[in-house]
Amino acid sequence: MLLTAPARRRAAVAVAVAVAGIGTAGVLRWVEGDTTPYGLQDSPAVRVEVRAENSRYPDTRETAEDVSELVRVYVQRLLAGDADRLAEVGAPWFTGREARARASIRKYGEAAGGPVRAVVREPVVPCLAQVELRFDGGARQVVELTRDDGIWWVAMGDGDPMKP
Repeated sequence: MLLTAPARRRAAVAVAVAVAGIGTAGVLRWVEGDTTPYGLQDSPAVRVEVRAENSRYPDTRETAEDVSELVRVYVQRLLAGDADRLAEVGAPWFTGREARARASIRKYGEAAGGPVRAVVREPVVPCLAQVELRFDGGARQVVELTRDDGIWWVAMGDGDPMKP
């Protein structure tokens, strides 16, 4: 099928608009700084309060803000009980993430359905953090976090939190 000249122009304009739209979305994502490869899903709903422990250092509050999405995603995936999806928030250079995810789901998955208080501890170095999850009913879990290229990950499984 051959297109007429006006039809070719309309097609070229449509392609240009589509490419511009895709490019704009990519630029907006880059400008906003949203480069995390994970995010909250619509369900299951979780109730997670993320706060910094009392500290005289502003780094603690900044770290709490930086890791809050990861902490919520972690709790949501615990509750969902999908070890493969939970392992995806584990630092990619760690091994054994799936086994550790299954163990965490067995131990804390049910408790993740209630309110969770996450207390971000004072960071020792800028690329490492500890978060104490306080589940309804008294269960507690300390989760180690590591950052690489501006993205926070759970130090889940076996590996060096400072990256290989």
